[in-house]
Amino acid sequence: MADSMSRNRHEQGVQGFDGNPAEGGATNRMMSRRKAVAGGALGIFSAAFLSACSNDSGNSGSSQSASSSSSSGSASAKPFEPKVTVTPAADAQEVNPVAPVTVTTQQGKMSKVSVEGGNDPVKGNISEDGLTWTSEGPLDFDTSYTVKYTVTEGKSSKDGESTFTTVVAANEADAKINVQQGKTYGTGQVIEFNFSEPVVNRAEIEKAIAVTGGGMGPGRFRWYKDTMVRYRPEDLWAPNSEITIEANLLGKDLGNGQIGNQNYQVTFKTGDKHYAYVDNNTKKMTMYVNDRKVREALVTLGDPEWPSVTGKLVIMEQSKKYKFDASTLGIKKGDPHWYETFEATNTNRLTSSGAFVHQAEPSAYAYVGVANISHGCIGLLPDDAEYFFDTFMVGDVVETENTGYGQADPDNGYGDWNIPWEHYTDTKWKGNW
Repeated sequence: MADSMSRNRHEQGVQGFDGNPAEGGATNRMMSRRKAVAGGALGIFSAAFLSACSNDSGNSGSSQSASSSSSSGSASAKPFEPKVTVTPAADAQEVNPVAPVTVTTQQGKMSKVSVEGGNDPVKGNISEDGLTWTSEGPLDFDTSYTVKYTVTEGKSSKDGESTFTTVVAANEADAKINVQQGKTYGTGQVIEFNFSEPVVNRAEIEKAIAVTGGGMGPGRFRWYKDTMVRYRPEDLWAPNSEITIEANLLGKDLGNGQIGNQNYQVTFKTGDKHYAYVDNNTKKMTMYVNDRKVREALVTLGDPEWPSVTGKLVIMEQSKKYKFDASTLGIKKGDPHWYETFEATNTNRLTSSGAFVHQAEPSAYAYVGVANISHGCIGLLPDDAEYFFDTFMVGDVVETENTGYGQADPDNGYGDWNIPWEHYTDTKWKGNW
């Protein structure tokens, strides 16, 4: 059969070239070329097939890894742009220094945050979920801050920054308190706060002030003007007690954009209870220590044209020597009430306008206990004046009666004890002044 097939192929080949022997040689060459091509094609197919089999069996892991890398490379080509929110907002002004700085991302994790610009480094913490950084403690006033942050996710990261400015110096507000740390005062001491700026948000400021101790229940506030408020308990402080004032005003909004710039804490003490009662009818002062009478003294009070005020007043300040000048009362030379400037001894101020307890001048000794010749002051003989000065202290109460004159305005000195407790917060209520 093989010979027959060969013949057939040979015959077909001869017929294709018209039996030309030369062309028959060419035919053989072409057939050889075709076989080579066919064999080459088969070889390529086989190689491809074997190669495919080889990939399916031995190198599948490498192929998957390359694919993941390519996919990853394609994903990383997309910019990492997490949405980050910074508070205070960029370029914000008049930022309250107690407001916390926060940086929050919606993608990735907060890895690093810094707030630069103040006198001290700003500390902060990242939340457990890694999405938010929050500052600790207050910032400085009148300062420009720059917030810098880095958010990361895997090997990708994003940096950013933002700036803001805190409350300027012109909008800072501070306060002064009329008692000093560690000092001892009388049981009638009234606490006074004076603010550098008007207070509109009075209720908020009152809540920011706490007064504890003193052996008494909660006190009350009375506003005398937008920049001044006082605090007192219902009754006098307990003798030999301790009172602590905490005024947490830092960051508090007084109103009109004015912000409190610090907190205050003051602790003071009270001494024994001292009380002096002056009766114009008898021209005497009776002195008490812890409710026990310790001394009686003759006095001279204000004359009919300058009568002494009545009611309870608190000793505001004391000085061994104090210069009295008629011009400070508006009295000019030539006026019947004019007097040469002199230096009084053992002086104890009762009002801002100039009422004192002090030692009478030698020219007035004969009138002490007999007639009133002063310009509203309470004059004592030397021994009594010295005893009073050495025994009484700032914050003690002196009460005067029966002069036929009214009380001093409660803010002319500390006349707060003349206001009934139920009316103390009512600034429209008016007593005998």
